[in-house]
Amino acid sequence: MFSAGLIALMLLADEGTGASGDTPAPPATTAPDTEAAPAALPPPAPAAEPAPPPPLLEPPPPRQRRYGDRGTIEVGLGISYSTETGFVGAASGRYYVVDRVAPGIEGTFVAGSSDASRYGLLLAALRIIPVRVSSLALALTGRAGRVLLGDHPDGWGVGGAAAILFLFSPYVGLELGYEALQLLPSSFCADLESCWIHGPVIAIRFGF
Repeated sequence: MFSAGLIALMLLADEGTGASGDTPAPPATTAPDTEAAPAALPPPAPAAEPAPPPPLLEPPPPRQRRYGDRGTIEVGLGISYSTETGFVGAASGRYYVVDRVAPGIEGTFVAGSSDASRYGLLLAALRIIPVRVSSLALALTGRAGRVLLGDHPDGWGVGGAAAILFLFSPYVGLELGYEALQLLPSSFCADLESCWIHGPVIAIRFGF
């Protein structure tokens, strides 16, 4: 019986020793990584495409110059001769303040065969161009001013003319037309053959 208790005691001692030796060691803890990985940066935004260049605007074509354009100065000269009226000389100048409209002044001298048929005209004029193309123009001209008669009291005249200009360029042309001028007052022309002066118009027009 003593030996049985001794054996049991030895078995218990062996179990205790084995239990303490078999106890697993606690897992080793690793030190935290002090250098954290850098945070991932967002990808760069794609580069913006350059704006397309503005479209090139072509300059408008130059304006075609025509007879009677604003700012044009015109000079007219006319010379003729006939056995009935003798030598006739005429000159005019006008300025187009707007397109197709030009005030001006005109002078005419007629050297007739006698004092009674010799006269001069000094007239204010207004020319209007209702129709014009590159080679032709229609001109309407109103006139009024002084009528100077040789060996006769002077008077006044009011009238106008219509003409067609055959243009060699916007500034040079041949004018062919007809004009009429009424003499005023009636007492001024009472002793004359007529109170009207009329006839064809032939002149060269220069502009610049």
